[in-house]
Amino acid sequence: MRELYQQKILIVDDEPINISAIAEILGQKYALSVANNGEKALRILSEGLRPDLILLDILMPDIDGFEVAKQLKANPDTAAIPIIFLTAKKDNESIATGFKVGAVDYLSKPFQKEELLLRIKNTLQIFNLRNALNNALTESQKYIKTIESQMALIDKNIIFSSTDIDGKITEVSNAFCKISGYRKEQLIGKMHRIVRHPDMKASFFDKLWNTITRNETWHGEIKNRKKDGTFYWLETMIYPKYDADGNKTGYTAISHDITDKKRVEELSMTDQLTQIHNRLYLTNSFVREIKRAKRYGFIFAVIMIDIDHFKEVNDTYGHDTGDFVLSAVAKILQSTIRETDILGRWGGEEFLILLPHTDIFEAEKLAEKLRQSVEGYSFDTVGRKTCSFGVSVFNLEEDDCKETLKRADTALYSAKNSGRNRVERLE
Repeated sequence: MRELYQQKILIVDDEPINISAIAEILGQKYALSVANNGEKALRILSEGLRPDLILLDILMPDIDGFEVAKQLKANPDTAAIPIIFLTAKKDNESIATGFKVGAVDYLSKPFQKEELLLRIKNTLQIFNLRNALNNALTESQKYIKTIESQMALIDKNIIFSSTDIDGKITEVSNAFCKISGYRKEQLIGKMHRIVRHPDMKASFFDKLWNTITRNETWHGEIKNRKKDGTFYWLETMIYPKYDADGNKTGYTAISHDITDKKRVEELSMTDQLTQIHNRLYLTNSFVREIKRAKRYGFIFAVIMIDIDHFKEVNDTYGHDTGDFVLSAVAKILQSTIRETDILGRWGGEEFLILLPHTDIFEAEKLAEKLRQSVEGYSFDTVGRKTCSFGVSVFNLEEDDCKETLKRADTALYSAKNSGRNRVERLE
């Protein structure tokens, strides 16, 4: 017998066999709608269809799933609809892109029936509860008491905790205990610093505390430490709670586990060979530094680095040895730069360093220190290797990083032509 109300799911896939397989699994439990391409999905949603969940393929002939997701998230009418990507694409870049364009989950084909049903159930459950909480918070603080009474119903699935005015934990859900590794009796009466990860700076929590003590809601991402020393990431909302007379009695935090999402983000920003930042991360860092420079008038410098005669290493000793040299150079550079500097692999045997709040002369001095560090290192098998360095500084009159990189590249080219194992600068 069907339930009086069935949650609605929109399936978007250009392969009839895939649609049939999914419909066979879900048809008895959910009300299904189907679109066999991205354009049709956008059209029927614009015409008023409001599913509780969208199962979206990525590879489609007209508009791919990433673009469909972007357009849905950009539209206020459809932005809140959760999206799960069902796709044969399993690479880290595709997974990272899926989360960036707004997906809440990512399931690779072929998938198991039980896994699909569980992912859908959990997603709908979480989003229904979060929507209920957000609506209640938006309408009025008088609904806080109702929300807290519902906590008992979601204890198993929602990560939440409550504290008194001073921040001592008064209540935690079983989900909180499960993810942190602590029992309730080990948490009650303690401060949240029991799960604080050393990577999170004190200034972060100062801002958080200042927000909630002003009776405002705080929302952000927090890295915590489990009892066994490992870590997990939470997307968290913290808001004040009140008694029946309107007196503030403490704070409630509701969280969502985003550990997998953060791990994928880290993979997408890391060069897999050298384990330093990759070009994508460097490009994003350039954007951030330019915005900071424009706003505060702070200059920053760039060092471009190329390993001298690297082709000879590959030709003589093989690519495995070449990979070893690349990784070793990355470690030398990483151990020599300052804590605030941003190092990444730019491509091939080239590295790039961004140096915030640094002028051309300071950058040149650091580049010389790096040059000496590489020159003084004896690499297994190949012996001594050197690097050439090009240094430039960002001009506040410029709008992007193109000219800065061009100057650094020109300086590097000059260092190469002047005999290699040199530092050249171009302002």
